[in-house]
Amino acid sequence: MKKTSVASILFGLVLLVAAITPAAAFPGIQSYLKDESGQYVYYRDYTFPYEAYVGFLHYDEGTYGMRFYAPNQPLEGASFEAAQRNAGAKGGVVGVPKSVELLFTVNTETNVTEMTGEKFLTSISGSDTDIVNYLHDLIYEFSARRRKLADPVVTKAVSSREDFPQFGGPVTMKYDFDIPIFNLQEIIDANGMPAFQVATVGMLASSSDNSFFEFTGFPAPMQDKPRSFISTEKKPSKKIRFESQEIKLDDQWTQAAENMYLLGDVAMVAMTEFQPSEQVAAAGSAAILDAFCRTLSLGSTGSYTDWGNRKIKRGRNELEVSIRTHLPEDNAVSQNFKFITKNKAGGYSILTLTVFDRAYKDNRSYFDAIVKSYKVK
Repeated sequence: MKKTSVASILFGLVLLVAAITPAAAFPGIQSYLKDESGQYVYYRDYTFPYEAYVGFLHYDEGTYGMRFYAPNQPLEGASFEAAQRNAGAKGGVVGVPKSVELLFTVNTETNVTEMTGEKFLTSISGSDTDIVNYLHDLIYEFSARRRKLADPVVTKAVSSREDFPQFGGPVTMKYDFDIPIFNLQEIIDANGMPAFQVATVGMLASSSDNSFFEFTGFPAPMQDKPRSFISTEKKPSKKIRFESQEIKLDDQWTQAAENMYLLGDVAMVAMTEFQPSEQVAAAGSAAILDAFCRTLSLGSTGSYTDWGNRKIKRGRNELEVSIRTHLPEDNAVSQNFKFITKNKAGGYSILTLTVFDRAYKDNRSYFDAIVKSYKVK
């Protein structure tokens, strides 16, 4: 289990402070949570007869990235089914990965979408024209429809019934506050099926982080590689304290830092304390927890969080986020449990338990007992 998780938490807290300050957003769109440079969102696009994704990246105010990606786009004359198998009747390849990547700028001085420049990052052929036109349409349509919402600032889950020809006519468009760029969560078609659905949301760590352009979708099924860990303890009993937090572990865990413990290479527990500044505290507990909800759900360098299986449990002064993460380079899947609680000192106590999925499934009652033992004073 990599120790960089604590650095990710601290980086997330920096984003949190920025998230609840006055927001700059796509022209004409008022954003509840500020979109930070490097934040991106990918959608599974079910309108294609093959697996396809569309992603949006926020570079800075007025500059955005966009990408279409298909793991196995059928070659001309090949069927979708053959492309999925990636082999023809004689064993030849009939489906290949397809990526169309571009940067575009918009006029930030208007309240409508006015593209002022465009640069393709991949070679474009004549056969790509339909995809490029489709991407352009999405930019204009999504921004225009987002501006027309009855409530211009999305602070909770809302939906809108609309006619959307690109998605087959009558649709329901669902929005939520913590999804960047357009706040769009999914589009449901007239038959009640998803036509366009959020897949992952992430944050680039630096200008050299290529995670946005390296996303290749989620494998189906998404499975962790084999793990050999079986706990020798049924229920942890050793109390571990860090400032206002307490959790029970056992001798299988080793202390890697004052606030971090490792269970071999399969799990990590980290505890962090966040004391908001006067400016941040003035936003109120609800807004702070909203910002945490997004920040602690983001994928990071080389890892992609599965927002389709994200679970949120919310109280007045506490928040629980559980989300699965795919790490393609390591052929790994982790389960991530994050607990944020407002403590008696007025700060926020944060617990992160990260455990590889196979180890969690083989030792579910053990890890659940650790979670249940957690307390904040």
